[in-house]
Amino acid sequence: MFRFAVALAAIFLAVSHAKVQPAATEGAYGRLTTDARAYRPLDKVTVRIEGRAQGDSSCRIKVADPNQRVYFETQAALTNNRGEASFTAGGPLGAHYIYLWFPGEKRYSRYLNFQLEAETVIESGDADFDKLYPFTREAMRLGRRQYESNRGRFVGYISADTWHFDGIWLRDWIYGLPAYRYWETEMSCGIDRFLEQQKENGQVPDGIERDGRTWRVGLESDVEYIMTLGVWQTWQATGDNAWLERAMPKLERALNYIRTDPKHWDEKNQLVKRQHSCDTWDYDIDGARDRGTSRHVVATCDQSGYYLAFRAMQKMYEALGKREQAARWASEADAYRARAAALLWDGTKFLHHVHLDSTIEHGDFNERAQLAMGNTWAMTRGLATDAQARSIIGEYQRRQRQTGDAYPWWSLQPGYPDHLGYWKQPYQLQGAYANGGLMPWVGGELCRSAFLFGRESYGVELLRQYAEHLRRTGGAQVWYWPDGTPGFRTTNEVPYAGWGMAQWVDALVGGLAGISDLDAKMRKVEIAPRWAATAAAQVRATARYAASDGYAAYRMTLDREAKRVELEFTGSGESAEFRVLLPEGRRAKAVIVGGQPVEFSQTQMDRSRYATFTAKLAGVSAVRIEYE
Repeated sequence: MFRFAVALAAIFLAVSHAKVQPAATEGAYGRLTTDARAYRPLDKVTVRIEGRAQGDSSCRIKVADPNQRVYFETQAALTNNRGEASFTAGGPLGAHYIYLWFPGEKRYSRYLNFQLEAETVIESGDADFDKLYPFTREAMRLGRRQYESNRGRFVGYISADTWHFDGIWLRDWIYGLPAYRYWETEMSCGIDRFLEQQKENGQVPDGIERDGRTWRVGLESDVEYIMTLGVWQTWQATGDNAWLERAMPKLERALNYIRTDPKHWDEKNQLVKRQHSCDTWDYDIDGARDRGTSRHVVATCDQSGYYLAFRAMQKMYEALGKREQAARWASEADAYRARAAALLWDGTKFLHHVHLDSTIEHGDFNERAQLAMGNTWAMTRGLATDAQARSIIGEYQRRQRQTGDAYPWWSLQPGYPDHLGYWKQPYQLQGAYANGGLMPWVGGELCRSAFLFGRESYGVELLRQYAEHLRRTGGAQVWYWPDGTPGFRTTNEVPYAGWGMAQWVDALVGGLAGISDLDAKMRKVEIAPRWAATAAAQVRATARYAASDGYAAYRMTLDREAKRVELEFTGSGESAEFRVLLPEGRRAKAVIVGGQPVEFSQTQMDRSRYATFTAKLAGVSAVRIEYE
């Protein structure tokens, strides 16, 4: 035992005196460090370099994205065996690679990872714009519900005023999607729970209670298009083609149901009909309870929804490579839009609706003069032409000047007069709720329309009004009286109406910041910054789907003295269509992408002018627009 202990001690002594081999230390390979471990898209990354112990005067740095595609490469000089290199981070999210190469070496000497992470953000230096998204996310998440059912998990967002306190209305939930897609990770399970409850005839429920019971309001004719739009926008956020493929037959059945059921389809006009209601709302003017079997109208709100749903079917089939089905729905959409516009356009705006029988009389009230909330959807959903949209926007401006109401967010303007005796409840009288109350979602859609159709300054004005409203009131309810007083009809009113707040986020991100998904997972995007309508000189904007790695981001500098717009842009996708608003009265004279002049066009939108061009998304790209 003693001899064994002596031998073991000798071994330890020999090891402790073993000679360190320089070839097996960091000194033989050099060193890389960065100033952080995680960066946002378009952040500047500074790499500090130490050469090998033998001494080096230069090295090469290569930076690759998670797919090992190199998007930055530079030669760096080393002084006293040290140096630096800087680049702008971009491309797909995840672990990026920095490689260190020394002259004459066949293999890189060192590598280092950093994480590229993104969240939706607007940074313009203007609180009216910058605080809107984080405020909305914080507020709307109060309305998030997660139910564990025997069919699986159900994640959705509540209505902000419903008597269905522990259930999800499809409409309020899906109309919150333009905002929650940026932070919600569980996008599709709620859609699955609704589709599982689809009836044999294709009908979709209006809502689902926590315990799995469903309901459907008899006069509702919009549920099937809402479901179609919900699947489309959810697929855009996730990019899950397998899930989409499973959903498409159910959407076909739903849209076939609404176009064949005598309660919902007007054979003469070949358009969807509904019982006489206040635009898209769910009650008839005198509380008739015949479940939608009579007193029918063709309403603008339904026509814009089904037009967009048919167009969504086209786009989803195109993404699945099913050209024949896509062409069929494209033809359906074009024909439907033409029929609806011919019936409902009155020369200034779209009519509230057209009566299909003579069972309803409005006495001395001129219903045709009503400006119905569905007009805002007509613009954002593509039912209106450019000229029609500008006419509608002008009518909203004119009526606010005429009425002096707090905001141009009317459900109906004017609502049905009280002397007609249609309703007795205080929340249904003229100027209340869906009978002329102010609804934030209407304002949000109007605001986005202003950005889309050449009235950008008005869009900015509306955004600022809404930002002031949030500061003053602390939130957004379902409706307000015309003077801005919050309206109440249930004990469940809360100031975080997702159907309302989401439309303003859409107006900000898709309208003013101008980032829109043209495909799914932002593989192809439109970047249409409209900051020239504001005083902003430097802006950073990112839109990212939380349920996938799809995102797009840009930095923009608007130098009015030099007559120049500079953009750095990146994203997870493949290409971008640019439509950059120029300062008023200006005209682009050159567009340079990656140091090379590219072809562009001048796009006129009312009195506004845009520089329009296409660019590939590959790492980080730089754009310069010179104007005169």
